[in-house]
Amino acid sequence: MAAYGAAISLKSTIQTILKSSRISLVPPSPQILQPAYEAMVRLQKVVLRLDKTGYSKIRTKVNALEDRIKEAAWEFEDLLKSLVYEQILPQLEGHLSFSVDLQSLRQSVDCFVEKVAVMEAEFDIELLNMPEEDGQPLSSRIDFGGIDSYMVGSSKEFEEFRDDLCAEDDRSWWLPVIGMAGVGKITFAKKLFDDPSIKSHFELRAWVKVGRKCEFHETLRCILAQVDPTTCGQMLTQEDDDGHEKLPGLLQERLKDKKCLIVLDDVWKWDTQLVDNLPEKNVTILLTSRKKFKECEIDYPLRLLNEEESKKLLGEKVFGEEGFPPHLDKLGEKIAKKCEGLPLMIVTVAELLSKEETTTKNWTEVAEKQRNSVFVDAYDQK
Repeated sequence: MAAYGAAISLKSTIQTILKSSRISLVPPSPQILQPAYEAMVRLQKVVLRLDKTGYSKIRTKVNALEDRIKEAAWEFEDLLKSLVYEQILPQLEGHLSFSVDLQSLRQSVDCFVEKVAVMEAEFDIELLNMPEEDGQPLSSRIDFGGIDSYMVGSSKEFEEFRDDLCAEDDRSWWLPVIGMAGVGKITFAKKLFDDPSIKSHFELRAWVKVGRKCEFHETLRCILAQVDPTTCGQMLTQEDDDGHEKLPGLLQERLKDKKCLIVLDDVWKWDTQLVDNLPEKNVTILLTSRKKFKECEIDYPLRLLNEEESKKLLGEKVFGEEGFPPHLDKLGEKIAKKCEGLPLMIVTVAELLSKEETTTKNWTEVAEKQRNSVFVDAYDQK
């Protein structure tokens, strides 16, 4: 979601300039800047279409185009900031407000808006023409040992969700955890999966990474391999079609009269066949997805972290429980803010910062310039 983050950053910069009580824009500067803001609003909507694409598509070309859009947005943001700062600096002495004239930016705005519109059209074409990807081994779909369940924020949401999972109800539940890429859906689900009260409430548990290409029978095999360890090897290696028809019956028998929690991670499409072949009682299905499903009565949208939570998570990931040292506290706050409330972005930036020298000079460079290599690499890894 590199382009999405760049659009948010540019929108924030434009809003700050347009709404600042200390900046007086010389007419028609607001009107000159408005098309760039509107272009970013449209861009966010276009990029989010990627989350609704087919579940088995290769995104190499789309990701490359996203990088081009990101670079264009960052380049324009740098140009805009430079022009504003150049006009403000001479007025700093003895002034509480500053006059800024953006008329010289008119041509650059027009070019930028036109460039973004062209790339948006290319983005739509690439979305329609993404090729199919190959599947992955079944054994890798039930391997969740490396997922970190440490979570900052959303404690109230977590407790409410956990209570719903443990509700004394013998019917089957489908409970979706919804949110954009990087918001922490997998971490949230893993924390629930590992919670002691969840473990004591559910006699059986299973975790399946569905992704963009996991068919009905593959999902059943992965579930059976976990709820019936005696068949684990057979379920993960047997691929003949003859055994497919037996899977629903085997699963029904194994889950009979037992409370079971099934996590379906990264679901891209609603699988009616799977729904119809799971037991009607005592099974709770927690699914994570970037999209809402009309078939579910309720869903749990995850929120972005606020600035305090973002700073706490970044500090703990880089320095441990003690958080930022005093000389890096303000810089850490600025860097955390640039992560836009996305836990995955914060964790990725923290990993990259941990490899750099923790000097005020290095952190100032990261905090003050969006296109620092730390953020470029973090966007690439998201």
